[in-house]
Amino acid sequence: MVQANHIIPEREEAPRTHCIRCGTCCMKGGPTLHEEDAILFTKGILKRSDVYTLRKGEVVRNIDDTLLVLEQEIIKIKGQGEAWSCMFYDDDQGACRIYDHRPLECRALKCWDLRGFKEVMERPCLQRRDLIKRDDGILEIISAHEQRCAYETLESAVSGLRGPDSDKAVENILALLQYDHYMRPLLTEKLKVDPNAMDFFFGRPLTTTIRMFGLCVKQEGDTFLLVPVESHTS
Repeated sequence: MVQANHIIPEREEAPRTHCIRCGTCCMKGGPTLHEEDAILFTKGILKRSDVYTLRKGEVVRNIDDTLLVLEQEIIKIKGQGEAWSCMFYDDDQGACRIYDHRPLECRALKCWDLRGFKEVMERPCLQRRDLIKRDDGILEIISAHEQRCAYETLESAVSGLRGPDSDKAVENILALLQYDHYMRPLLTEKLKVDPNAMDFFFGRPLTTTIRMFGLCVKQEGDTFLLVPVESHTS
């Protein structure tokens, strides 16, 4: 007797062709801004306090989940507190709070077809100088900070920890960290710079980004201590 096979083969899911509002793209971080997005600041949709700068030399995660070192600065929309989710993502509604005025990358992103998004990624990125008037004195302060606190300089100092004069290397690293740390409240006090815009003007604090070199900072009063990341988390 021939038995009939009643097992129904699984149906292959059809390729997605539209957004299902799962929020995955919004929860992976805010977009990088491009020159075309400058108008969002002009219109007041975005403020300097809504964004932060990733400076040349920082290590970032690429769209294909690989790590790369930035060859030039980029500006991104902040997350929600310590979370990666874009600050404009409304988790309850599963929607963007500035959807009609969303940045270029957000408009180009289709998770089922990344070709348009990859084309946008090749366009010139927005720079701090695009959002600051040429006669604004803070440009000179940013330039001085870039020279003093360049990641190339910090990387060189960290490399010195493995050399014969490691104590001097620690001294150099701490000098950079303290300069970057203390200039921020000073500028808030003296020049009335919005403290929430500091990460736009000067990038994320070195006390945060030094983790990409396997180090972290413990602060005890006015004293900074360098410790390996593993020691800090254990």
